[in-house]
Amino acid sequence: MNLNGIAEAGQSATPPRAPGRTPQRTCVGCRQMRPKAMLVRLVCDPTGQLIVDLRGKLPGRGAYICPQRACAERALKGARLREGFRREVAPCSVDALVRAMADTLHARGLAYIRMARKAGRVVSGYSQVVHALAHEPAALLLVAEDAAADRLREYRSRCASRGIPCRSFLTKARLGDLVGRDESSAIGIQETRLAERLTFYLEGVSRLVER
Repeated sequence: MNLNGIAEAGQSATPPRAPGRTPQRTCVGCRQMRPKAMLVRLVCDPTGQLIVDLRGKLPGRGAYICPQRACAERALKGARLREGFRREVAPCSVDALVRAMADTLHARGLAYIRMARKAGRVVSGYSQVVHALAHEPAALLLVAEDAAADRLREYRSRCASRGIPCRSFLTKARLGDLVGRDESSAIGIQETRLAERLTFYLEGVSRLVER
């Protein structure tokens, strides 16, 4: 069991596809057909070790899996992965695969925040965030996990009034680092497609760590 390519942190996330037909793939765990972008791609190295493919670009035959622990458990049972790859696959524990996928989704999330910031579609700082939530298009609000309770309630209330998704993510220091500040209690994402993909990544991490 290797999985040393799991996080592949040096790679950047793939930009959202242009509008058009959405590629579909079948999850090797639950056998359900889903949009390719909503699945995690697995590949095998020459020795049969599993690698989680961050960008979905690594060479070789791939197998796709939902970011859920139950799907990881099913995928590792019997011959599902061997059938998917059409070759023998080295043994891998469920915990190792789940951790690998969670790390990958987390890395993708960070990459999309940086992408949104580079595009000028991120707002940070209390006054700017509040103004955006009240008057500007806002697709997603990320609130630091260590934000003050009253500030968190205020953000959630403002988001609820406009139907804006609100998710807890990282600490104030780490959110601040992503947007070039010492710390930030919240950042707003103003690009819808980026926000949708980022939400998927964050929810995927949550599902993977649930038991």
